[in-house]
Amino acid sequence: MISWKEMVAPRSLADNLLSGLTVAFVALPLNLALALACGLPASAGLITGAVTGVIAALFGGSRLQVTGPEVALVPLTFEILQRHGPHGLLCATFLCGVLQVLMGVARVGRLIHMIPVSVIGGFMAAVGLLVFNSQLPRLFGLPAEMRLVSSLPGTGWLAHVDPFAVGVGALVVAATVLLPKLHRRLPGGLIGLGAAVLAVSALGVGTASVGPIAASFPAPSLPAFDRLELIAILPEAIALALLASIDSLLSAVAIDAQSNAKRHSSEQELMAQGVANMVSSMIGGMPVAGAIVRSSAALQCGATTRLAALTQSVTLLGLLYLARPFVERLPLAGLAGILLVVGYRLINWQQVRLMWRVSRFEAFVFVATAASIVVTDFVGGVLMGLVLSLVHFAHMQRRVDVSLVTAATDEPAEMPRLLELPARRSLGPTPPVAVVRVEGPIFFASHTEIRSLAEGGPLPRHLVFDLAGVPLIDCTGIEAFRALLGKLREQGTRALLSRASDRVAERLQEAGLLQAFTGGRVFPTVAEALESLDEPAARASVFEARRQQPPSPLLRPEAPAGAS
Repeated sequence: MISWKEMVAPRSLADNLLSGLTVAFVALPLNLALALACGLPASAGLITGAVTGVIAALFGGSRLQVTGPEVALVPLTFEILQRHGPHGLLCATFLCGVLQVLMGVARVGRLIHMIPVSVIGGFMAAVGLLVFNSQLPRLFGLPAEMRLVSSLPGTGWLAHVDPFAVGVGALVVAATVLLPKLHRRLPGGLIGLGAAVLAVSALGVGTASVGPIAASFPAPSLPAFDRLELIAILPEAIALALLASIDSLLSAVAIDAQSNAKRHSSEQELMAQGVANMVSSMIGGMPVAGAIVRSSAALQCGATTRLAALTQSVTLLGLLYLARPFVERLPLAGLAGILLVVGYRLINWQQVRLMWRVSRFEAFVFVATAASIVVTDFVGGVLMGLVLSLVHFAHMQRRVDVSLVTAATDEPAEMPRLLELPARRSLGPTPPVAVVRVEGPIFFASHTEIRSLAEGGPLPRHLVFDLAGVPLIDCTGIEAFRALLGKLREQGTRALLSRASDRVAERLQEAGLLQAFTGGRVFPTVAEALESLDEPAARASVFEARRQQPPSPLLRPEAPAGAS
C-alpha cells in the first residue's frame, strides 16, 4: 500500500510517467522480436508484455522491475513449442506460474544470493550465445526453415543471404548502439526500426516483416490440460519455472545494486511472477520474467516508483491498437539486430577478464557453465556450474592448519607464561602440556589434517584444543575428530576443548564426543582449560605466573572468548 501511494506522489509523477513511456518504446521491438524468435505470433509478445507487466508492476517484490518476455526464456520456450505445440506451451507456462507461487510461499527466493558470480555470468553469457544462434539467420535474411546457426548446412546457406536484409539489420544495430550515447532517453532501437521501414518503403525492396497482427484481445481461459499428458510436460515446466525465477531474481538483485530503492522481497517477487505467468497462459501468451534490459532502461530514465513499469505496460497495450499498421511493417532483420545487441551485452567480457586475473578456476566455471547450457540445457548447465563451484570451494578449504603451542617462542602474550614453567619442570623431552590451535573448517575435504596429529612423535599428557578458528564441522569431520580423540586416549593423552563456537560445540555434543572424551565440557578460554588440569606442575605454573605477573583481564573467567 505504501508503494502504491508513492506512485501518485506529485514530486515524482512526471519523471516516472516519462520513464515508463520511454521504456515502452524500448520494450516494443523487444517483445515483438522475442515472440517471433519463439515461433509465436508477434501479437503474443505485445499482449503478454502489457498484461503481465501490469500484474508484476502492482504486486511484485521489486518496485522498479519491468516484467515481460525475456531473452533467457526464448530457447526453452521454442523447444517446448516444437515438442508439445501451442497448447503444450500454455500448459507449461501455467504450471510454471504455479511452481513459482509455491517457491515464493516456501521462501526459497533468498537462495538466489548463494549462487556464485561465475555461474551467474556463465548463465547470462549462454543466453547471449543462444540469441546469436537463433537470430543471425534472421539478420542474414535466410529462409524461415533455417532457424539456427548450428543447423545450417555447410556453406550452402551463403547462397541464400539477402544483402538488403543485412543492411537493414546493420542500420538498426548502429542506431541501437550509437543513439543512446547521444542522449540516454533516445529509443535507439525504435528509431532504427523506423528508419528501416522508411528505407524499405523508399527503395521498394521486399524483405521479411512482422506481418498481420490480430487486434482482438483474447478471452481468458484455462489451458487445455486434457489434450496432453501431464507427465510429459512437467519436466519442461519445472525447467521453465527455475529459469524464469532465476532470471527474475537476478534482475531484481541487479536493480537493487543500481538504485537506492528499498531492497526487493524475493518471495513476493516470485509469487507475483508466478501469477503473471498463470495469467499469461490464460490469454494465450508466452512465459515472462523480470527483464534486466528494460528495468535498467527505466532506472536510467529516472524511475523511482512502480508507476514507471505500470506506464510501460499500459503504453504497450495502446501501441498494439493505435500503431498496428506500423508494427506490421517492421522488418525481421531489424528486430534480429536489436536482439543481437542485447545478446552481446549479456556477455560480460570485463567480468571474464577480471576472473582470469584473480581466479583462473572461477573463469573456467564461467566458461564451463556457458558451454554446458549451450550444449545441453539451462537447468543442467547451471547445476554443473554450481557443482564446479562447490568443488572449487572444497579445494580452497581443504587445508586445516594444526599447530602446537608449547613454549614462549611460539606465541606472545599470556599462553607462554602458562606453558613455560611446566615445560621447564618436565624431566622428559616431551612437555606435559600443549595447546593445539586449529584453523579452518573440518569437513570432508580437510579431515586428514586432523587425523595426522596423532601420527607424529610422542605427545604431551594434556592437549588443549583451541577451536576458535573452526567455523564449521561436518559428519566426516566429526568422525575424524572422534578417531583422533580415541587414538589420543590410547596413547595416554588427555584432550580438552576450548573456544568452540556454539554451532560447533552443539554438533560435537549431539555426536556424543563431549561426553565420551572431554568430560562433556567446552571451556570458554584456553586459560580456564589449563587451570582445570590435574597436572600439579601445570597448576603450579599458573599460580606462579599470577604471582610474578601483574593481573591481566585475559585470565579472568568473565573475559571474552577471543581474549585467550
